[in-house]
Amino acid sequence: MSCRESAIMHYVNPHATLTLNLMMASLKRKKGKFMVLVLLFLVCLVWSFVNYIAHVSNSTRLPTASDAFTIRQPDAKVECIHNSKRNSSTEVDIATGSKDNLNAANVAMMLKGINRTLIKFINNFHASKISENPIGTTRKPTAKPSIDIVNDYYPFVDFKFVFPEISPKVETTPEIFMMVLVNSGAKGDEFRKRREAVRQTWGNRSNCEQRKALEDERMKDLRWLLVFVVGKAGSGTNDDELNMAEARQHNDMLIGNITDNYINNVVKFYMGQVWASKFDIKYTMKTDDDVYVRIPRVLEYLVNAKFPRPFYGGMTYLPIRVNRVIGGKWTVSWKYFGEVNFPMFNAGAFFILSSDLLNGLFNYVYIRKPFHTDDAYVGVAMRDFGVKIRTIFSFAVRRDMSEFIHKAEACKILRLDGFGHDVDPESTRFLHNRLKTLACGSLHLKC
Repeated sequence: MSCRESAIMHYVNPHATLTLNLMMASLKRKKGKFMVLVLLFLVCLVWSFVNYIAHVSNSTRLPTASDAFTIRQPDAKVECIHNSKRNSSTEVDIATGSKDNLNAANVAMMLKGINRTLIKFINNFHASKISENPIGTTRKPTAKPSIDIVNDYYPFVDFKFVFPEISPKVETTPEIFMMVLVNSGAKGDEFRKRREAVRQTWGNRSNCEQRKALEDERMKDLRWLLVFVVGKAGSGTNDDELNMAEARQHNDMLIGNITDNYINNVVKFYMGQVWASKFDIKYTMKTDDDVYVRIPRVLEYLVNAKFPRPFYGGMTYLPIRVNRVIGGKWTVSWKYFGEVNFPMFNAGAFFILSSDLLNGLFNYVYIRKPFHTDDAYVGVAMRDFGVKIRTIFSFAVRRDMSEFIHKAEACKILRLDGFGHDVDPESTRFLHNRLKTLACGSLHLKC
């Protein structure tokens, strides 16, 4: 094949084929535009044919003196003008170039330009159908990074020890026997309503059951203090300002620089425990703002158990399979915890730790990275420490606890010391009034 034929075939065949393929793709997407593409394709072919005929007619004439500088010597090496090593398809080498090559290159260049225009038109047409935005600003969506449930820390907890920016002013005498740390949310009025309901009911140290406890010689000196543990709501709301005003008013809140979300519950848990460890306490109780706890009865339990140490007690879950479903609320990756089942652990609604376990729990974060389900994480730590789990049978967690509070028989209510969870403020107050009648009233039920 001559250089002339090679040059033409080099550009006509691939670009014509590509154009035809694009036309077929366009036909599938939008049949109404197909005729436009057909016409453009025909123009491309006609233009190629006309230029080729003109080139052939010119190449058959006899050489003249003006052509002398382009005539190749018999022994000269032939080099096709469309060689991939060239920088331009129109470049002619004086020593080896020819008018044939130049004409072929011109034809190829024109075909290439026409095909580029056609391809650009087709691409722009497709792009305009993908997005309503101008073609020049069309962007492909960014793919979400994949999650490896085996090798990734998921969901990732950016754990660090956080010390509260706002904390209560606490009288250290008499000494505090038990610190009650109530995890609460920062965003929205609902959490402020829950905290207010707790303050007015079971968190109030002047409630009727507390007054009865002061009459018991074993319990009258067992002081307890309730504190709410809260993070930051962040920008876009005035919740942080409202929460700080609430803290100044009630002197019962820890507020730390922690983004308030479920993933950071374990960070809030540790913030509360670290703060409580500053005091000469015997126990901490971790609980939530959507439960009801009869604190004097809990103290009586510890008295009857003769102040056990080390102690890790609460409503106990039997070993359960670890959730590995990406996106699940309680999902924990294998990287965090490489066993099929969690060991037994106490529900996060309410569990008690003796203070002699706190330092070990603080150091445990350097052994195993904390994952977001704080109750399960504490259970794993206690298992690794060899601490026996204790079940407090008067603690109950039910999905329908608010309904149970309203409908349960009196004796069932009196048998429980912890009611969780999802107890709304109305049900909290209802239960409190019911207990005043059942536990502190003139009725003496034999249950």
